[in-house]
Amino acid sequence: MLFRSGAQATQRRQSLAYAERPEAAAYYDSRAATRREYRRRGTTLQDYYDQNPDLLPQLPFTWHHGWKRWRLGILIFLMFVDACVLPIVLYYAMYYVGHVQGFIIFIIVTTIWGGPTYVEFGIRTIRLIKKEQFYRPLGTTSRWSFDLVTYASVICITAVTALFIVGSAPHIVWLRVLCMPGPAILYSLGGVLALLSLYNVMGWKAPFRISSTAKGEEVLPGAYYFMEDVVAVNAGGGRPYREALAARYQASHRFRRMLVNQSLFWSIPSLILAIPLTVIAVIHAVPAKVAYGICESSTTTTSCSYSASS
Repeated sequence: MLFRSGAQATQRRQSLAYAERPEAAAYYDSRAATRREYRRRGTTLQDYYDQNPDLLPQLPFTWHHGWKRWRLGILIFLMFVDACVLPIVLYYAMYYVGHVQGFIIFIIVTTIWGGPTYVEFGIRTIRLIKKEQFYRPLGTTSRWSFDLVTYASVICITAVTALFIVGSAPHIVWLRVLCMPGPAILYSLGGVLALLSLYNVMGWKAPFRISSTAKGEEVLPGAYYFMEDVVAVNAGGGRPYREALAARYQASHRFRRMLVNQSLFWSIPSLILAIPLTVIAVIHAVPAKVAYGICESSTTTTSCSYSASS
């Protein structure tokens, strides 16, 4: 029997660990996201739900078991401290207390900035190019078919690195240029989400492969790709999660509407916030030292919220 009553299901989840449960008759069980189960089964979750149209596709992933939620929390905390707290504290402390020259300060800041983010980016890239196909987007077997989050990360890293190099290269640093890495992150992430959302609303076809969407297919809401790629690669959900997410998207109108709303919620405010931060960074009415603190703190907090929501 595939489904039990709500009370029985809740009691079962609370009383038994996953290792102690009997084998499930349906692939909606969260063990479908394991590599062992993925290699064992001979059909995809999409095929399974096509054969059982009476079932609402379930996402074979949960934060409620194991150490995934702790890993996510620690990663977001490290990103916040590394990208927001340390640059602000180091700059103001070394400049006003230590009277250190600006170019020396930013040699230190640019050296440590984004460490956890770069490490996580390297880990997800290695997972995608590994010989096994567990983490790759659906519909491709190439080791070099990266997903959307990879390309969005490259855009962010390139923009931020270029601004740091240009701003900190002179002996007297261009502090207003060094205020711009934060807004650049919002422009990059919000712009990618907004562009994908526009393609989805207008019904335009994908000009090239976008994660699990092949060239010429309908573009899905931007939040769909960020959720799919982050959970499948960074959180280890793999292709089973991509399969189940695709089945859930096709089966549920409410789910599709929710993803459209989430895409608009994260794209439009990001661009709206980036514009005044850019104005604050470039106009001389606001002192450069004040603009640096405002842009750095506001943008990095928003970027960490992106990670938490994914």
